[in-house]
Amino acid sequence: MPDFFVLARVVGSDGAFSKWKERLVPLCEISATEPYSTAYYWGQDVDGEPDTLWGLEGYAHPIGFFIGHPASDVFKREMKKVDEDKLLRHVQGLGSPDYDLHYYDMHYGFLTRSDDKDKDSKDSFVVVYHFWASEGRRKQLLGTLSAGVDRVRASENASNITIQSFAVLKESLDLNMASLYIRTKHRKAWETFQSATIFKDILSQVEPVNQKSEVHQSQAFNGHIDQTPPIGPV
Repeated sequence: MPDFFVLARVVGSDGAFSKWKERLVPLCEISATEPYSTAYYWGQDVDGEPDTLWGLEGYAHPIGFFIGHPASDVFKREMKKVDEDKLLRHVQGLGSPDYDLHYYDMHYGFLTRSDDKDKDSKDSFVVVYHFWASEGRRKQLLGTLSAGVDRVRASENASNITIQSFAVLKESLDLNMASLYIRTKHRKAWETFQSATIFKDILSQVEPVNQKSEVHQSQAFNGHIDQTPPIGPV
């Protein structure tokens, strides 16, 4: 079974970021101990919405997200504080549309590299590309993105790793959608990679099968990524 992931965009109310950051301290701590947890990695939007959060949640089984994480006393306590402080922009509560979620299976790629001494960094720069393939062509989109993974991995060695994550995620509900999760050591590393021939080639090869795309950037500040789930192999 492939690992299960959720990419979360959380739209905060004006000035809410500092309180969100406080709420995420205990949430990140408890998440790392949850049986199925593989990732819980959070950052601040840098595309003009500073009170919006971006998070990657990963689980060895979907039950970790739908039942395990929300069941903890810590989660219930912190979500109560979120509602009391009205930290969501439009509607409070777990059913709020301000929690904009996409659900995925891991398709191909890496979230960390074993030869990266900074692989567990909590302050990396994260870029998410959402792609929507033309009807019936997602398989080709996934194949093209996956071929790019191997090129990216081979382009760096242990002494000079700047691309810390390059993962192809297959959306579970939208059958035309796939996302690319990119994590770099810092923003400058992303800007360098963005203009590199290797990345331009990947995007150009995607064009014939892609109908629409979005790009979202965030600066990470807390969490864990690609840990072995405490429960062990599932």
